[in-house]
Amino acid sequence: MTLRTLAAAAALVCSSSLHATDIYVTGFNDYGTAALSGQLAWIGVGGTWAVSGATNSPFLPANVIGPGVNPGVDPVGGRGKMVRLCTERFNNGRTKAWLDLSNSGKWAAASVGGNTVLETKVKMFIPSGQPVTSTFGVMISRSAAETSGGFLVSAQNGAISLLNGGYAASNRIATGATATLNAWNEYTYRWNVATGEGKLIVNGTAVATHTTTLSGAVYASNLFATTDATPGTSNAFGFFDDLSLAAVAPVVPCSGDLNADGARDASDLAVMLGAWGTAGGDVNGDGTTNGSDLAVLLGGWGACP
Repeated sequence: MTLRTLAAAAALVCSSSLHATDIYVTGFNDYGTAALSGQLAWIGVGGTWAVSGATNSPFLPANVIGPGVNPGVDPVGGRGKMVRLCTERFNNGRTKAWLDLSNSGKWAAASVGGNTVLETKVKMFIPSGQPVTSTFGVMISRSAAETSGGFLVSAQNGAISLLNGGYAASNRIATGATATLNAWNEYTYRWNVATGEGKLIVNGTAVATHTTTLSGAVYASNLFATTDATPGTSNAFGFFDDLSLAAVAPVVPCSGDLNADGARDASDLAVMLGAWGTAGGDVNGDGTTNGSDLAVLLGGWGACP
């Protein structure tokens, strides 16, 4: 991660271990190499995967594949299986795959006791040089028809953006961070269902936070792809592995810990000075990095509580 990437972590928090209740964890190795739609995750309501999107034949919106199907892309660890998402064949379209966390009661059961944060962890591989202008990531749905938060990664340059109230370009917030294409990266997105606060961590490094305009309920965490320009007969692909969904407890804010290492120190000061005059080191929420933010950092110098 670059200095600019670290600076974007201004509003993130430091924490020790999070109390978590797993909802579902999979490496997709127990799935059949076929369409993901209808494959079983758990027995009961909402226990099968649902998929939507219209793709160019013969590709499926989401399917489970094994090693060697796509040259240069292997499942994490070089074995097992993974999910391949194909972009939709219409401009501004999207493909997605999800499990029903609402009607199944999975979220309600896991969030008991104050675990109000939906944590989605996933490894994602996006090949470079793809002809379709597109993005891949995770979309959080508040209901079957409402997008609340999530994140997307550009298949053209790896730029990472957050989602707020939708997936269209106007609903995306640039983080200034960039993911490496042609490589597996691990993403952790935490969305507080009660408050709408979202946090993104990439490969263990805090990237950005935001507060979505929609909150109060959760329907699903979707594996997601968008088509941002007319694709014609071309397609783009993103690959997903090692997915986990959990309900975790909120963490206590630690203002000034810009690199999320659990302390306010010289490293955070360097980040703040490098972002001076921009929003990159803003810790007091006024939209810019200045003397007021420096005062907050120095006033809390030392380990996070």
